[in-house]
Amino acid sequence: MRVVASVACLCLAMLAGLLFPGGAAGETQRSVLVLDQSSVGLPFNTAVATAIRLTLNATSKSPISFYAENLDANRFFGAEYENDFVNFLKSKYRERPINVVIVVGVSALDFITRRREQIWPSVPVVFTAIDEATVAGLKLPANVTGATMQLTLQDMVKAARIVVPGLKSVAIVGDPLERQTFYRHFKEEIPAVAAHLEIIDLMNLRMEALKDRLASLPDQTAVLYTGIYYTDDGVSYVPAELTVRIAEWSNRPVVINVASYLNKGAIGGYIVHAEPIGQQAAHLALRILGGESASGIPIVKVPSPLVFEWPALKRWHVSESGLPPGSEVRFRIPGAWEQYRWQILAICAALLLQSALIGWLIYEHRRRQQAEVQSRQSMAELTFMNRRAAAGELSASIAHEVNQPLTAIATRAGTALRWLRAETPDLEKVRGTLEQILAASHRAADIVTSIRAMFRKDTSERAPIDINRLILTVISIVRVDLQKNGVELETRLAEKVPIVQGDRVQLQQVVLNLLMNAVEAMQSVPNRVLKVQTDHKPEFVQVSIEDTGPGIDPSNVDRIFKPLFTTKPTGTGMGLAICHSIIESHNGRIWATPGTNGGSIFHFEMPTGTANSQSASAG
Repeated sequence: MRVVASVACLCLAMLAGLLFPGGAAGETQRSVLVLDQSSVGLPFNTAVATAIRLTLNATSKSPISFYAENLDANRFFGAEYENDFVNFLKSKYRERPINVVIVVGVSALDFITRRREQIWPSVPVVFTAIDEATVAGLKLPANVTGATMQLTLQDMVKAARIVVPGLKSVAIVGDPLERQTFYRHFKEEIPAVAAHLEIIDLMNLRMEALKDRLASLPDQTAVLYTGIYYTDDGVSYVPAELTVRIAEWSNRPVVINVASYLNKGAIGGYIVHAEPIGQQAAHLALRILGGESASGIPIVKVPSPLVFEWPALKRWHVSESGLPPGSEVRFRIPGAWEQYRWQILAICAALLLQSALIGWLIYEHRRRQQAEVQSRQSMAELTFMNRRAAAGELSASIAHEVNQPLTAIATRAGTALRWLRAETPDLEKVRGTLEQILAASHRAADIVTSIRAMFRKDTSERAPIDINRLILTVISIVRVDLQKNGVELETRLAEKVPIVQGDRVQLQQVVLNLLMNAVEAMQSVPNRVLKVQTDHKPEFVQVSIEDTGPGIDPSNVDRIFKPLFTTKPTGTGMGLAICHSIIESHNGRIWATPGTNGGSIFHFEMPTGTANSQSASAG
C-alpha cells in the first residue's frame, strides 16, 4: 500500500509540473519586454524604462520578469538591419516566453506591428512615448493599446511666444526631421507655423557652423531644439548633453520639450516627463497581465506641463508675473531671505533687543552722571552753607564769649587813664587796674583756646592707608567734573609706595580740595592738563598735584594757606586752610611751587608708618 501511495504522489507531481511549468500549482510565469526605438543610455529613454520596471515591481503581487531591448532606429535602419534584429530576438528569447511587449516610440511601434508575427505571434502590445497626432493617423492592429504624450511643434512655438514678446522667427536646431523618431511629425506642422513666423533652418549642421549661426540670430527670435543624435560627418552625440552647448552658443532663448534637457541652460517649454509615461505604460501592461484584452483598453493621454528654468528667465529678463497661470519654475536660486528667513529674523530681533538695551544703558549712564553732578553741586552748596553757618556760629560764639573780657579791658583801661590824668596820680590804683586788664586779656585767650579745642579733631581714629589707592578713589569721584571741564588727566603714581597712618576721610578731603582747586584754576586757559604724581622716600610719601592755570602771584605764596584768604570771587578762603590744618595734624607739611610750564604745583608729604612709629617711640 505504501508503494502504491508513493507512485500516486509521484504521478501527481509530474502532472503538476506539466500543467504549471514555471513554479508551483496555480502560479504562472509572467514576463514583460520593453522595446525602445532609441539607443542604449539616453537619459529620457532610460528614465522611461526605469519607471516601467519600478511600477511593475511595486504594483504586481507576483514576480514579473523584465527584459529590455533597443532598436537604435535613429542610427540604424533598413531591411537588412531589421532582418538581423528579428533573428536576434527570435534566437535570444526562444526559451523565454513574453506576455506583453511595451514599445517606446513610433519606430518601435512600426517595427513590432510589421514583425510581431515573426517573433511573438499574437502577444499584446502597449505603446508609449508617441505623440497624439501620430497615433491618430495610425491604423492600429488588434491587441494593441498605449499612452500618448503631448509633443507638438505648435506647443514649442507657443512657449517661444511667452518668453519672446513680439516673436518674428524661430530657429529649429536638430537632426533632419525625417531622420528623427520623436519629432518626425513636426514636418507636417511646419507649413502652419511658417504662415505666421519665419523659420530659420539650422538642422543637420556641423558643430562649428551651428555655433556661428546661433551666435548671430536676429532679435525677436527663439531657438527650438529637438535633438542631435549624429551629424553627416559620422559623429554621434547625446541630445540632452548638447543642450548645454546650444544654450551657451545661442544669443536667443532656447525652447525645449524633454525633461532630460532641463537644468542645462535652456529656458523651458511644454515638458514631456519620462516617469508618468513609463508609469502609465506599466499600468496598462498590468491590466493585460490581469486578463483584460489590449483591444478593449482605451488609449491614455499623458499631458506635458509648462516648465521654465529660473536662471534662464533671469538671463533673458523674463518676468515670472508674465508666465501663464500654472507654470512651474524650477532651479530657482533662493535668496538670503528664503534660505535663512528665521535666522535673519532671530538676528534682527537680537540686534533690536541689544540696541534697546544699549540705548537704555546709555540713558541710565547719562542719568547717573547728571545725578552725580547734581549731587555734588548740592553737596557743595550744602557744604558752603554749612561753612557759612559754622563760621557764623563760631563768630557769634567768639563774640559772645570774648565780649565781656574785652568790655572789662576797655572799662579798666579808661579807669586807669583817668587815674593817670589826676593831679596826683594814684599809681597803686593804676597798677591794680592794669593787673585786672592783664587778667581779662588772659581770660579772652583762654576763651579762644577753648573754642578752638571744641573744633579740633584730636581724637580721630588713624588707620593704614595706601595713598595711591586713595588718590585713585578721589579721581573716580571727580572724573565727571574733569570731563565736563575738558581737563586731561595724567597720573604718575610710584610703585610700592609705603603705607601711611591717617584719617582716610580727612586725607580724601585734602586731595579732593587740591584737585578741584586745580580744575577751577584752569577755567581761563585753553590747554587744561592736570598731573597727579606720587613719590616716596624712606621716611616720607609725597603727593604733587600740578595744573596749567595762570599760577600763583608770588606776593600771595605765603598767604594762600591762611584762613579766609582767597583770590576767587566766590571763595571762602577756608579750603587750603583746612588742607593745611589736616596735613599738620598728620605730622606732615603742605606747600606750593610754580609749575614747570606755568601754573602751580601743590605738594604735601606725610610720614610713613615707620616714621610715625619712631616719632611715637621718641615721644
